[in-house]
Amino acid sequence: MADPDSDRDAIVGRGQKATTFWEQIHENYIDLVKEYNTDKKNSAGFKELPLRLVGGVECRWGLILKALNKLSGCYSTVERRLQSGKTRADILTEAKELYKTTVGSTFNLDHCWGILKDAPKWQANQQENAGRSKKAKEPGTSQTPTNLPSSTPRTSSPAVIDLDEDESDLSRSVLGSVRLEGNKAAKRKRAEESSIEKMVALQKDLVQISRDRLSSMKSATQSTLDDAIMSKDLTNLDDETRAYYQKKKRAIIARDLQEEKEKEEREKKEKEEKEKKEKEKKERKEREEKERKEKEEKERHERERAEEDEDKEEETEEEQEDEDDVEEEITEEEEDVTGEEEVEA
Repeated sequence: MADPDSDRDAIVGRGQKATTFWEQIHENYIDLVKEYNTDKKNSAGFKELPLRLVGGVECRWGLILKALNKLSGCYSTVERRLQSGKTRADILTEAKELYKTTVGSTFNLDHCWGILKDAPKWQANQQENAGRSKKAKEPGTSQTPTNLPSSTPRTSSPAVIDLDEDESDLSRSVLGSVRLEGNKAAKRKRAEESSIEKMVALQKDLVQISRDRLSSMKSATQSTLDDAIMSKDLTNLDDETRAYYQKKKRAIIARDLQEEKEKEEREKKEKEEKEKKEKEKKERKEREEKERKEKEEKERHERERAEEDEDKEEETEEEQEDEDDVEEEITEEEEDVTGEEEVEA
């Protein structure tokens, strides 16, 4: 029976790794959404963000990836025709128009584009996709457009992505590919593995960027509120209001002290872990050096023992040869004596 997950596995045997990765992504996603809903629930006109399942998050990323790849191709096409005086904003505007003409819908993922467009790993992945698109085209069929076309642009430039590339090719790096056979399948499997590893690393970076941004926003908002409370003039306030702000100020001071304490403990722990790793590394190095010396000493003793055994064998052979010579001389003497006795008789 075929493996039920084989159609989803990007590389056969790596399904568990991909599953674990998406579970981690989903956990981070749930934390971020819950955190956002909690922070914004008292805001006017706030609409709670829904919680997606693991499969929903994975599928949503596939749709985002498809749209971003197509916009990237449009952007590269327009960028090649960059005229004097045109800014990056102008290029993006024209790229969106080309996207709308080509795809038939408006591009509405500017926030995703803003995060991805300057990410080194995303750029490297786009260059790799562009290189594959160039190899897949027939020579002489590409032309450089002079005006914005009403259909998909065709170009042999390595910086341009083929907008007619099959949708399964755009999502395969995340959602997996079907099992293939033969030499071509092996080559494609290696290419897909490389693409998956790059995309996994990119997605991890995106998750970390999102968490860092949210943390920075929360920190900035909290800092603004704290500054407003700490700088509040309590002179002309009534007793209850003054007591309220005094309590708030004490809470802010206590929180700052606690955060400073936690920071010191965290730095201390990191320092201890670093020292522990360095100590383990040093001990491992000393142990390896000791084992190396013991091995060399053992090999030296074995060589010396082998040489001694060889010398003993040579001495034994020489002694045996001497004994043989003596016996031979005795035999010859006995034969001579016997011969003389026979002559006399």
